[in-house]
Amino acid sequence: MDNLVARFASNIFWIGRYVERAENVARILDINETYARENEEGPDWRRVLDLHADTDIFLDRYDRVDAANVVAFYVTDRDNASSIASAIYQARENARSVRHLISTEMWTHLNISHNRMLELTARDLRLDNLSRLCAEIKEACQTFEGIAEGTFLRGERWCFYQMGKYLERADQTTRILDMSFERSTEDLGEAMAAVHWNVLLRSVAGYHAFRGRHPAGSQPRDIAMFLLYDHEFPRAVSLCVERLSTRLLELETLHGNRRHESVEHARRALVFALDTGPGSRITQRRLNIFLDELQVYLADVSDAVAATYFSGL
Repeated sequence: MDNLVARFASNIFWIGRYVERAENVARILDINETYARENEEGPDWRRVLDLHADTDIFLDRYDRVDAANVVAFYVTDRDNASSIASAIYQARENARSVRHLISTEMWTHLNISHNRMLELTARDLRLDNLSRLCAEIKEACQTFEGIAEGTFLRGERWCFYQMGKYLERADQTTRILDMSFERSTEDLGEAMAAVHWNVLLRSVAGYHAFRGRHPAGSQPRDIAMFLLYDHEFPRAVSLCVERLSTRLLELETLHGNRRHESVEHARRALVFALDTGPGSRITQRRLNIFLDELQVYLADVSDAVAATYFSGL
Protein backbone atom coordinates (compact mmCIF):
# COMPACT_ATOMS: atom_id res chain seq x y z
CA MET A 1 0.00 0.00 0.00
CA ASP A 2 1.22 3.48 -0.88
CA ASN A 3 0.12 5.00 2.46
CA LEU A 4 -0.59 8.38 0.88
CA VAL A 5 -0.77 11.27 3.29
CA ALA A 6 -4.04 13.16 3.18
CA ARG A 7 -2.80 16.16 1.21
CA PHE A 8 -1.25 13.99 -1.51
CA ALA A 9 -4.43 11.94 -1.83
CA SER A 10 -6.38 15.19 -2.22
CA ASN A 11 -3.94 16.51 -4.82
CA ILE A 12 -4.25 13.40 -6.96
CA PHE A 13 -8.04 13.28 -6.61
CA TRP A 14 -8.32 16.86 -7.82
CA ILE A 15 -5.97 16.35 -10.75
CA GLY A 16 -8.47 13.79 -12.00
CA ARG A 17 -11.41 16.13 -11.42
CA TYR A 18 -9.87 19.25 -12.91
CA VAL A 19 -8.63 17.67 -16.14
CA GLU A 20 -12.02 16.04 -16.66
CA ARG A 21 -13.72 19.37 -15.88
CA ALA A 22 -11.66 21.25 -18.45
CA GLU A 23 -12.61 18.76 -21.15
CA ASN A 24 -16.28 18.83 -20.29
CA VAL A 25 -16.55 22.62 -20.09
CA ALA A 26 -15.07 22.67 -23.59
CA ARG A 27 -17.78 20.21 -24.64
CA ILE A 28 -20.56 22.38 -23.21
CA LEU A 29 -19.24 25.53 -24.91
CA ASP A 30 -18.99 23.63 -28.17
CA ILE A 31 -22.60 22.47 -27.87
CA ASN A 32 -23.86 25.98 -27.21
CA GLU A 33 -21.88 27.40 -30.11
CA THR A 34 -23.40 24.77 -32.41
CA TYR A 35 -26.89 25.69 -31.21
CA ALA A 36 -26.05 29.36 -31.76
CA ARG A 37 -25.36 28.69 -35.43
CA GLU A 38 -28.71 26.90 -35.75
CA ASN A 39 -30.83 29.47 -33.88
CA GLU A 40 -32.05 32.35 -36.00
CA GLU A 41 -32.86 34.35 -32.88
CA GLY A 42 -29.29 34.07 -31.63
CA PRO A 43 -27.62 31.99 -28.95
CA ASP A 44 -28.76 31.62 -25.38
CA TRP A 45 -25.49 31.91 -23.50
CA ARG A 46 -27.29 32.29 -20.17
CA ARG A 47 -28.02 28.55 -20.38
CA VAL A 48 -24.33 27.78 -19.83
CA LEU A 49 -24.24 30.04 -16.78
CA ASP A 50 -27.35 28.43 -15.34
CA LEU A 51 -25.92 24.92 -15.80
CA HIS A 52 -22.95 25.79 -13.62
CA ALA A 53 -24.93 28.03 -11.22
CA ASP A 54 -22.59 30.88 -12.15
CA THR A 55 -25.09 33.57 -13.18
CA ASP A 56 -24.68 35.76 -10.08
CA ILE A 57 -20.87 35.52 -10.13
CA PHE A 58 -20.82 36.33 -13.83
CA LEU A 59 -23.09 39.38 -13.53
CA ASP A 60 -20.90 40.77 -10.75
CA ARG A 61 -18.02 41.05 -13.23
CA TYR A 62 -19.58 41.41 -16.68
CA ASP A 63 -22.14 43.94 -17.85
CA ARG A 64 -24.08 41.66 -20.18
CA VAL A 65 -24.57 38.02 -21.14
CA ASP A 66 -23.20 37.63 -24.65
CA ALA A 67 -20.92 35.29 -26.56
CA ALA A 68 -17.70 37.25 -26.01
CA ASN A 69 -18.17 37.61 -22.26
CA VAL A 70 -19.40 34.07 -21.58
CA VAL A 71 -16.65 32.48 -23.68
CA ALA A 72 -13.99 34.58 -21.94
CA PHE A 73 -15.53 33.73 -18.55
CA TYR A 74 -15.37 29.98 -19.22
CA VAL A 75 -12.15 29.75 -21.21
CA THR A 76 -9.55 32.22 -19.94
CA ASP A 77 -10.94 33.84 -16.76
CA ARG A 78 -8.80 32.34 -13.99
CA ASP A 79 -10.92 34.11 -11.37
CA ASN A 80 -13.80 31.86 -12.42
CA ALA A 81 -13.34 28.51 -10.66
CA SER A 82 -15.42 26.85 -13.41
CA SER A 83 -13.25 28.04 -16.30
CA ILE A 84 -10.97 25.87 -18.40
CA ALA A 85 -7.95 28.03 -17.61
CA SER A 86 -8.67 27.72 -13.89
CA ALA A 87 -9.14 23.95 -14.13
CA ILE A 88 -5.87 23.44 -16.02
CA TYR A 89 -4.04 25.77 -13.63
CA GLN A 90 -5.43 23.95 -10.58
CA ALA A 91 -4.58 20.56 -12.08
CA ARG A 92 -1.01 21.77 -12.65
CA GLU A 93 -0.71 23.18 -9.12
CA ASN A 94 -1.96 19.95 -7.60
CA ALA A 95 0.46 18.02 -9.81
CA ARG A 96 3.31 20.24 -8.62
CA SER A 97 2.68 19.04 -5.07
CA VAL A 98 2.88 15.39 -6.09
CA ARG A 99 5.59 15.47 -8.76
CA HIS A 100 7.31 12.63 -6.92
CA LEU A 101 4.15 10.50 -7.19
CA ILE A 102 3.13 11.07 -10.82
CA SER A 103 5.02 10.35 -14.02
CA THR A 104 7.29 12.89 -15.69
CA GLU A 105 5.10 12.65 -18.79
CA MET A 106 2.00 13.65 -16.84
CA TRP A 107 3.73 16.67 -15.35
CA THR A 108 5.19 17.75 -18.70
CA HIS A 109 1.86 17.56 -20.50
CA LEU A 110 0.08 19.62 -17.82
CA ASN A 111 2.79 22.28 -18.18
CA ILE A 112 2.31 22.37 -21.94
CA SER A 113 -1.47 22.66 -21.57
CA HIS A 114 -1.14 25.41 -18.95
CA ASN A 115 1.24 27.42 -21.15
CA ARG A 116 -1.10 27.05 -24.11
CA MET A 117 -3.94 28.57 -22.07
CA LEU A 118 -1.70 31.52 -21.17
CA GLU A 119 -1.02 32.15 -24.86
CA LEU A 120 -4.68 32.48 -25.87
CA THR A 121 -5.72 35.86 -27.24
CA ALA A 122 -9.05 37.50 -28.01
CA ARG A 123 -8.69 36.25 -31.58
CA ASP A 124 -8.60 32.66 -30.33
CA LEU A 125 -11.87 33.24 -28.46
CA ARG A 126 -13.85 34.52 -31.44
CA LEU A 127 -17.06 32.63 -32.03
CA ASP A 128 -15.96 31.46 -35.48
CA ASN A 129 -12.89 29.85 -33.88
CA LEU A 130 -14.53 28.48 -30.74
CA SER A 131 -15.32 25.01 -32.06
CA ARG A 132 -11.71 24.56 -33.20
CA LEU A 133 -10.38 25.76 -29.85
CA CYS A 134 -12.72 23.47 -27.91
CA ALA A 135 -11.58 20.52 -30.03
CA GLU A 136 -7.96 21.37 -29.21
CA ILE A 137 -8.69 21.54 -25.47
CA LYS A 138 -10.61 18.26 -25.51
CA GLU A 139 -7.76 16.55 -27.36
CA ALA A 140 -5.21 17.87 -24.86
CA CYS A 141 -7.25 16.51 -21.94
CA GLN A 142 -7.73 13.17 -23.67
CA THR A 143 -3.99 13.00 -24.31
CA PHE A 144 -3.34 13.54 -20.62
CA GLU A 145 -5.77 10.74 -19.78
CA GLY A 146 -3.91 8.44 -22.16
CA ILE A 147 -0.58 9.41 -20.61
CA ALA A 148 -1.92 8.70 -17.12
CA GLU A 149 -3.30 5.34 -18.25
CA GLY A 150 0.07 4.32 -19.65
CA THR A 151 2.49 5.78 -17.06
CA PHE A 152 0.78 6.22 -13.68
CA LEU A 153 1.48 3.62 -11.01
CA ARG A 154 -1.55 1.70 -9.81
CA GLY A 155 -2.51 1.32 -6.17
CA GLU A 156 -3.86 3.92 -3.79
CA ARG A 157 -2.86 6.91 -5.89
CA TRP A 158 -4.60 5.45 -8.97
CA CYS A 159 -7.79 4.94 -6.95
CA PHE A 160 -7.95 8.60 -5.96
CA TYR A 161 -7.18 9.78 -9.49
CA GLN A 162 -9.91 7.58 -10.95
CA MET A 163 -12.43 8.57 -8.27
CA GLY A 164 -11.94 12.24 -9.07
CA LYS A 165 -12.24 11.62 -12.79
CA TYR A 166 -15.40 9.54 -12.63
CA LEU A 167 -17.17 11.80 -10.13
CA GLU A 168 -16.54 14.77 -12.39
CA ARG A 169 -17.46 12.86 -15.54
CA ALA A 170 -20.77 11.65 -14.13
CA ASP A 171 -21.64 15.17 -12.96
CA GLN A 172 -20.84 16.69 -16.34
CA THR A 173 -22.80 14.06 -18.26
CA THR A 174 -25.86 14.96 -16.22
CA ARG A 175 -25.34 18.64 -17.05
CA ILE A 176 -24.96 18.06 -20.78
CA LEU A 177 -28.02 15.81 -20.82
CA ASP A 178 -30.02 18.35 -18.85
CA MET A 179 -29.00 21.14 -21.21
CA SER A 180 -30.01 19.16 -24.29
CA PHE A 181 -33.37 18.01 -22.98
CA GLU A 182 -34.24 21.56 -21.97
CA ARG A 183 -33.75 22.65 -25.57
CA SER A 184 -35.65 19.62 -26.90
CA THR A 185 -38.87 21.04 -25.47
CA GLU A 186 -38.67 23.84 -28.02
CA ASP A 187 -40.44 23.46 -31.36
CA LEU A 188 -37.42 22.45 -33.42
CA GLY A 189 -39.13 20.62 -36.24
CA GLU A 190 -38.25 17.09 -37.32
CA ALA A 191 -35.08 17.97 -39.24
CA MET A 192 -33.69 20.26 -36.55
CA ALA A 193 -34.57 17.76 -33.83
CA ALA A 194 -32.47 15.14 -35.62
CA VAL A 195 -29.54 17.56 -35.75
CA HIS A 196 -30.07 18.45 -32.10
CA TRP A 197 -29.78 14.85 -30.87
CA ASN A 198 -26.86 14.07 -33.16
CA VAL A 199 -24.99 17.07 -31.74
CA LEU A 200 -25.68 15.87 -28.20
CA LEU A 201 -24.34 12.39 -28.92
CA ARG A 202 -21.26 13.70 -30.71
CA SER A 203 -20.60 16.15 -27.86
CA VAL A 204 -20.02 13.20 -25.53
CA ALA A 205 -18.24 11.16 -28.23
CA GLY A 206 -21.18 8.77 -28.16
CA TYR A 207 -22.70 8.96 -31.64
CA HIS A 208 -21.30 5.71 -33.05
CA ALA A 209 -21.71 3.88 -29.75
CA PHE A 210 -25.37 4.91 -29.60
CA ARG A 211 -25.93 3.89 -33.21
CA GLY A 212 -24.54 0.49 -32.33
CA ARG A 213 -27.36 0.17 -29.79
CA HIS A 214 -30.03 1.92 -31.90
CA PRO A 215 -29.24 1.64 -35.64
CA ALA A 216 -32.39 3.49 -36.67
CA GLY A 217 -33.92 6.57 -35.08
CA SER A 218 -32.95 8.84 -32.20
CA GLN A 219 -35.82 8.89 -29.74
CA PRO A 220 -35.10 11.25 -26.81
CA ARG A 221 -35.92 8.52 -24.28
CA ASP A 222 -33.42 6.12 -25.88
CA ILE A 223 -30.69 8.75 -25.78
CA ALA A 224 -31.39 9.62 -22.15
CA MET A 225 -31.36 5.96 -21.12
CA PHE A 226 -28.13 5.41 -23.06
CA LEU A 227 -26.32 8.29 -21.34
CA LEU A 228 -27.66 7.32 -17.94
CA TYR A 229 -27.59 3.52 -17.93
CA ASP A 230 -25.40 2.00 -20.63
CA HIS A 231 -22.83 -0.12 -18.77
CA GLU A 232 -20.33 -0.08 -21.65
CA PHE A 233 -20.31 3.58 -22.74
CA PRO A 234 -17.48 5.41 -20.88
CA ARG A 235 -19.46 8.59 -20.19
CA ALA A 236 -22.69 6.94 -19.09
CA VAL A 237 -23.52 7.84 -15.50
CA SER A 238 -24.03 4.21 -14.46
CA LEU A 239 -20.60 3.17 -15.73
CA CYS A 240 -18.99 6.11 -13.91
CA VAL A 241 -20.75 5.13 -10.68
CA GLU A 242 -19.73 1.50 -11.17
CA ARG A 243 -16.07 2.50 -11.62
CA LEU A 244 -16.30 4.79 -8.62
CA SER A 245 -17.67 1.94 -6.50
CA THR A 246 -14.85 -0.34 -7.67
CA ARG A 247 -12.19 2.19 -6.70
CA LEU A 248 -13.78 2.69 -3.27
CA LEU A 249 -13.76 -1.07 -2.72
CA GLU A 250 -10.10 -1.21 -3.71
CA LEU A 251 -9.32 1.51 -1.19
CA GLU A 252 -11.05 -0.51 1.52
CA THR A 253 -8.87 -3.49 0.63
CA LEU A 254 -5.73 -1.37 0.66
CA HIS A 255 -6.72 -0.02 4.08
CA GLY A 256 -7.08 -3.45 5.66
CA ASN A 257 -10.71 -4.00 4.62
CA ARG A 258 -11.79 -1.06 6.75
CA ARG A 259 -15.18 0.27 5.65
CA HIS A 260 -15.95 3.94 6.15
CA GLU A 261 -19.66 4.22 6.85
CA SER A 262 -20.08 7.83 5.72
CA VAL A 263 -18.57 7.09 2.31
CA GLU A 264 -20.52 3.86 1.94
CA HIS A 265 -23.78 5.56 2.93
CA ALA A 266 -23.26 8.31 0.34
CA ARG A 267 -22.31 5.77 -2.33
CA ARG A 268 -25.37 3.60 -1.65
CA ALA A 269 -27.66 6.62 -1.77
CA LEU A 270 -26.23 7.52 -5.18
CA VAL A 271 -26.60 3.97 -6.48
CA PHE A 272 -30.18 3.76 -5.17
CA ALA A 273 -31.14 7.07 -6.80
CA LEU A 274 -29.70 5.90 -10.10
CA ASP A 275 -31.35 2.47 -9.89
CA THR A 276 -34.81 3.89 -9.13
CA GLY A 277 -34.41 6.44 -11.92
CA PRO A 278 -37.04 8.52 -13.75
CA GLY A 279 -38.85 5.43 -15.05
CA SER A 280 -39.86 4.65 -18.60
CA ARG A 281 -42.08 7.74 -18.99
CA ILE A 282 -39.38 10.35 -19.29
CA THR A 283 -40.54 13.94 -19.50
CA GLN A 284 -38.35 17.00 -19.53
CA ARG A 285 -39.49 18.03 -16.05
CA ARG A 286 -39.13 14.56 -14.55
CA LEU A 287 -35.67 14.16 -16.05
CA ASN A 288 -34.62 17.63 -14.87
CA ILE A 289 -35.58 16.81 -11.27
CA PHE A 290 -33.82 13.45 -11.47
CA LEU A 291 -30.61 14.93 -12.87
CA ASP A 292 -30.59 17.63 -10.20
CA GLU A 293 -30.91 14.91 -7.54
CA LEU A 294 -28.07 12.92 -9.07
CA GLN A 295 -25.82 15.97 -8.95
CA VAL A 296 -26.58 16.37 -5.23
CA TYR A 297 -25.79 12.70 -4.55
CA LEU A 298 -22.55 12.93 -6.52
CA ALA A 299 -21.56 15.97 -4.45
CA ASP A 300 -22.39 14.04 -1.28
CA VAL A 301 -20.02 11.24 -2.29
CA SER A 302 -17.28 13.75 -3.07
CA ASP A 303 -17.79 15.44 0.32
CA ALA A 304 -17.75 12.10 2.15
CA VAL A 305 -14.51 11.07 0.40
CA ALA A 306 -12.92 14.39 1.33
CA ALA A 307 -14.03 14.19 4.97
CA THR A 308 -12.83 10.59 5.30
CA TYR A 309 -9.57 10.53 3.36
CA PHE A 310 -8.46 14.17 3.25
CA SER A 311 -9.36 15.16 6.81
CA GLY A 312 -5.70 15.39 7.82
CA LEU A 313 -5.21 18.48 5.67
